[in-house]
Amino acid sequence: MPKLAQQPLTELAIKKAKPADKRYDLFDASVRGLGLRVATSGTKSWFMMRRFNGRMIRTTFGRYPEVPLALARLKAPDVLADMADGQTAGQRRTDLFSVVLDEWLKKDQAQNKSFHQVRVAMYKHALPAFGSIAVASITKRDVIRLIDKIVSAGSPVAANRVLAFTKRFFSWCKERDILELSPAEAIRPPSKEKIRDRVLTMEEIKGFWVACDQISYPWGPIFQLLLLTGARLREISQASWHEVSIEDRTLDLPSQRTKNSRSHQIQLSDQAMNIIQAIPKVEGQSLLFTTNGKTAVSGFSKVKKRLDIISGVSDWRYHDLRRSFATHSTERLGISPVIADKILNHATGQVRGVAAIYQHGEYLEDRRAALQKWGNFIQELVTNE
Repeated sequence: MPKLAQQPLTELAIKKAKPADKRYDLFDASVRGLGLRVATSGTKSWFMMRRFNGRMIRTTFGRYPEVPLALARLKAPDVLADMADGQTAGQRRTDLFSVVLDEWLKKDQAQNKSFHQVRVAMYKHALPAFGSIAVASITKRDVIRLIDKIVSAGSPVAANRVLAFTKRFFSWCKERDILELSPAEAIRPPSKEKIRDRVLTMEEIKGFWVACDQISYPWGPIFQLLLLTGARLREISQASWHEVSIEDRTLDLPSQRTKNSRSHQIQLSDQAMNIIQAIPKVEGQSLLFTTNGKTAVSGFSKVKKRLDIISGVSDWRYHDLRRSFATHSTERLGISPVIADKILNHATGQVRGVAAIYQHGEYLEDRRAALQKWGNFIQELVTNE
């Protein structure tokens, strides 16, 4: 426990306490554990400290001068009593990490494209470590232990992600005045990530396609469309019939389902159209790919393992199919990188205004021709021995 003051605090001493380059604490000798934190911003906050299960815990319960010295001393015993089980009564209900985490996910992250990834990572790693602890009691050392644990389990990339999400969470807490400082602010990522450059070979693409033919609806068609279109997994797996135009041979993606939040039209090759038109269309069922008629398919990890075994292709991810399209279409088929980039719906932000409208229309036919060329290439690759 920090060294406590030998003298009682006074109103005059509190008023004279000026902000410094670093935050500091003033303790009151009249009430053990009672202190006043002076932030670099000049904010002065009352807190109580006590030891619980071998660790020091702290809870903030008011600001000066809204809570004057005399009132802070009166409140201190009740706050201390509430801390008997390791956290304050208020924090037990509202400032626990588990409670604040759900609030953050709902209010700040729900609309983000990475919401699912953030929620899964925080629930899997951070919640078990911090769930029953008050947010204000989590220390830098606690966060470091969590990250080190993930690294030790052989998941350095996951550790990087959890650290990034944790920093995002604590920054939000700081903005909401739940915290004065983020305990994760100065922690560096534990590992340097390698840029993934996996591209499927011609033999692997052939094996992948043939394996997809052996996997029933909805999985096989989804994976084949990913390869034919260069689209992202959820752009295809969550597609609806009203987004498909059989006459125009297009799939129109809404902005809510694209990574860059811009609507995007996919031109469908003959091969892609054959797959879509072979899908059984059930009256009242809006989704192209569903197993229950109501929700989009899930459980891709199990199916992918099965696909890996049948195809003999290993160490690949769904995004590698996009990279394989971009690489082979430009290098082998001579498709312009600009057109390939447009097909992949990368946000370049280079062209705006009237020129953007003109180029958008011009590129549609170029994209259609490129995707048909790619579809023919895949078909020839698969059918030729």
